[in-house]
Amino acid sequence: MNKPSGPHGDLPRYHQISNILTERIEHGRYAIGDLLPTEQDLCAEFDVSRYTIREALRRLTEAGLVRRRQGSGSQVVANKAPANFVHSMRSLSELFQYAADTVFRITAIETRLPEAEARPYLGETADEPWLYVEGVRLEADGRTPIAYSRVFINREFEGVAADLPGVSGTIYRLIEQRYGVAVEDVEQEIRAEPMGKTAAKLLGSSTRIWAVRVIRRYFGEDGKILQISINYHPADRFSYSMHLRREGGKGWA
Repeated sequence: MNKPSGPHGDLPRYHQISNILTERIEHGRYAIGDLLPTEQDLCAEFDVSRYTIREALRRLTEAGLVRRRQGSGSQVVANKAPANFVHSMRSLSELFQYAADTVFRITAIETRLPEAEARPYLGETADEPWLYVEGVRLEADGRTPIAYSRVFINREFEGVAADLPGVSGTIYRLIEQRYGVAVEDVEQEIRAEPMGKTAAKLLGSSTRIWAVRVIRRYFGEDGKILQISINYHPADRFSYSMHLRREGGKGWA
């Protein structure tokens, strides 16, 4: 069993494993054109579930290092990831505080199959029903809309549906408290796109205003996706601020 340590030790398991495989590719252990070990072999080597290995391989695919084909395995196509800026959230405390200081007014709770927009973010279970929650997040006064939010919750945790009406704080904390699991990692993607009709109506905005779309994926320790949230903010009344800290020995771009 290979248990990552050192610089990998504090990361979620799937992140640790993807880093180790990346280093092997960069150092030539797996050359361009080679197939990586099978999922079964990697599960045995790292003593983890298929969820974890598949998420680790997904990261390599997104980094442009491997190409995955059904029935053919994962083939190395590059030995160095192209330069790319990735914002990685280091703490959930500020996200939780944001939710605690706002109000989430739910307009729909149902079980449904994800539509095309959400499917790429749901991993191996994209073809299965998810618990779907839709609503508007408002400022603490309960009157000023901040975001139109759509949340997909893994059906393993669909029991939280009973706790959702009138929820304060974050949905992921309800999952943690009810099921004894922990969110270990959150990936966030931010992009601008035209405001949809539903979002514009619920936010009191206009389809002529662009939206800032923020997608967050919440992962458990084994790399399983617990939930994703898709949030639309009117660009004319939303800004995003980050505090970047220099890591030892690394300079600024």
